[in-house]
Amino acid sequence: MANHTEARSARPAGAVFVHEQLIRFSHCDPAGIVYYPAFLDLAHATKEDWFSEGLRYSHFDLMRERRLGTPTVNLQCDFLRTVEMGELLRFELRVVHVGRTSLQYALLGKVGDDERLKILQTVVFMHLDTRKASPIPDDLRPRIEAYLVG
Repeated sequence: MANHTEARSARPAGAVFVHEQLIRFSHCDPAGIVYYPAFLDLAHATKEDWFSEGLRYSHFDLMRERRLGTPTVNLQCDFLRTVEMGELLRFELRVVHVGRTSLQYALLGKVGDDERLKILQTVVFMHLDTRKASPIPDDLRPRIEAYLVG
């Protein structure tokens, strides 16, 4: 369940990718709140769907066809309030920085208008055969930059 703040055909810089996920029993600890490692799995699902729906290039095809992965090299999480089973968590993804081989994006997790967590994540494009950093593909760079905040 993803959408965008701008139309797909003309995405100006600063677009936001929005991805909603229902918090399920499997995400939670016995207290009924999201177990903190589950947030990283939910954040990764947001990244995969951003590639497919926002960048219009499947994260899976990136790995299978181009042999490029996007491993995390830096991750910061701020947990502001609990998220509970049955709530709808909305991640808003914004790109913060685009380098030659890496990009940094921010994920703001909300339930309704209430901010629950903030994630700042840096990923690097890595060739899966050599395990070395690889330049961001030329066809993906402008699509990524469309989500770059000013």
